[in-house]
Amino acid sequence: MTDPSRRRVVVGVDGSTESRTALRLAVDEARYRNCLLQIVRSVEMYEENPESEELDSAVAFVRDDLGFTEVSGLVTSGFPAMALLEQAADAELVVVGSRPRSAIASVVLGSVGSAVATHAPCPVIVARTSGERATPGARVVVGVDGSDVSERAVDFAFGEASHRGTGLVAVHCWQVDHPAAARWDAEAFATRRNEHLRWMSESLAGFQDKYPEVQVTTSLLEGRPAVLLTELSRGAGLVVVGSRGRGGLVGMLLGSVSQSLLHHAYCSIAVVRPVVPSS
Repeated sequence: MTDPSRRRVVVGVDGSTESRTALRLAVDEARYRNCLLQIVRSVEMYEENPESEELDSAVAFVRDDLGFTEVSGLVTSGFPAMALLEQAADAELVVVGSRPRSAIASVVLGSVGSAVATHAPCPVIVARTSGERATPGARVVVGVDGSDVSERAVDFAFGEASHRGTGLVAVHCWQVDHPAAARWDAEAFATRRNEHLRWMSESLAGFQDKYPEVQVTTSLLEGRPAVLLTELSRGAGLVVVGSRGRGGLVGMLLGSVSQSLLHHAYCSIAVVRPVVPSS
């Protein structure tokens, strides 16, 4: 029997190709984290019908095809996002599927992935079925901005790179306060840039000590974070961001960067939330 006190990775399935991608990723995460796997299938009006057969098929696929036995299934009635959020309350991680990036990505993402990434108390991975398939050992990319939630995202990203056996690219996007003046004063621009590089090196040092096996590349880019991180997601295995960056409020909706990446990134996205203070 499985130990009910162990932490869980929760994954939502609906019989689609996208949910099968999420299922594979969730098994990998459960192995890495030594967690139980909880497969959730939600239907708006539950009856004893083929919906339970879909769940049984998913559980059998995990056990027989993927060789992971610490798995259970749950059929619930109601909206899928609400069912996953209920299970996320004490989960280590939630994994949901997403359709391939396209010109109408904001539509095809669907309400489930966006709602779960917005409101879950734990990290959420939106597994992308990408038209640009990532190569084996594809890097992990993480956005760094110095906020508390960014620090949690960096820790999460180092852990992902470690268990995947890949390199990590830590990216800080910045914009000069007065672009016109900076172009005229190259020395001041270089000084400011060096300050950012030094800050990045110092902020990553503790994590590099914790994960010495992870090869880290730092990248300081000038421009809009959402645009730059989306471009860096090409060929990546995972992009990790905090739910909100500097200026964000705990409990508010996702920030513009994480929302944009959910809709437009070329690879899977992990959204890490801040620790909510207990009342």
